[in-house]
Amino acid sequence: MTDHAVHPASAALGFEATVPPFAVNRRSAAEVFVTDAGRVAPDEFVLAMRVPRGHVLWSDQRGPWHDTVSTVEAFRQAFVLVRHKYLDVPRGTPSGVQRLDLAVEDLDAYRDDGVSPLDGVVQLRVTRPDGRGDTFEITGTYTVGSALAMTLSFSSIMFPRESYEEIRAYQRSRRTAGSAPEVRPVDPASVGRRDPRNVVVGLAPSRPDRFPVVLDRSHPSFFDRDYDHVPGSLLIEALRQSTLLTSANGGGAALTRAALDFTTFVELDAPVECSMSVARGTSPDVVTASAGVEQYGERVAGGTLELTAFP
Repeated sequence: MTDHAVHPASAALGFEATVPPFAVNRRSAAEVFVTDAGRVAPDEFVLAMRVPRGHVLWSDQRGPWHDTVSTVEAFRQAFVLVRHKYLDVPRGTPSGVQRLDLAVEDLDAYRDDGVSPLDGVVQLRVTRPDGRGDTFEITGTYTVGSALAMTLSFSSIMFPRESYEEIRAYQRSRRTAGSAPEVRPVDPASVGRRDPRNVVVGLAPSRPDRFPVVLDRSHPSFFDRDYDHVPGSLLIEALRQSTLLTSANGGGAALTRAALDFTTFVELDAPVECSMSVARGTSPDVVTASAGVEQYGERVAGGTLELTAFP
């Protein structure tokens, strides 16, 4: 176990009730993880998180483990609350993630005892590289009990509403509109899931390194609110599942490291594929993959991912 001292102010945080869904850009209360928050310095914040045991997506695991990727959603919600509550970013401001890096520091912190939700504390530092612009750099830690579970950093850009609509209109004008083809999902067990709804990739005949992405806009978690593009959480899960399929380890592994970039918005009405190249890691239990997300023949996101087999 990697012990980690969180800010003393975190001791006063409560886990009893979640914040209103609008505070973290969610529609359903079942999708809200943030239960409390506080500002401990001009650019530093602590937030209490509870990932509920019955969550339709993040509780859908085949073994006694909490999903490490749920922590990415916890960080997203933390930043949404912080920017609106403390940093004067108006609600409804469009945003986009440009880069994300994560490292699981203690996989044992994600063990599921079969009874308790995953309670943790996010400690964030939020800065603006140019002092007052629309780009934010977010770095932080996720602590479960006294264990440092994950470190994570990402960059995010805010768009004035008019600018965002102009950008999206221009992007769509250069692309052929249509509808995303139906993709037959793979077997849930092969990607560490039990519920078929949570399978987000299929197989491409004669192309073992390609995995079409399932774009199910009725999914209660990925599409909890309205999007005019594929949400980043779905792309990350598609990359994770594609890595599992390529490594052929039967779904029994956790995402423990990632370095990803997102270069443009991904359209909902056109085919999306993950392309994979996998190499073994430093031990038989670790797999490292180089991955990309492609649409219209162009790379729109990707990077490297590391999976570690559960003990």
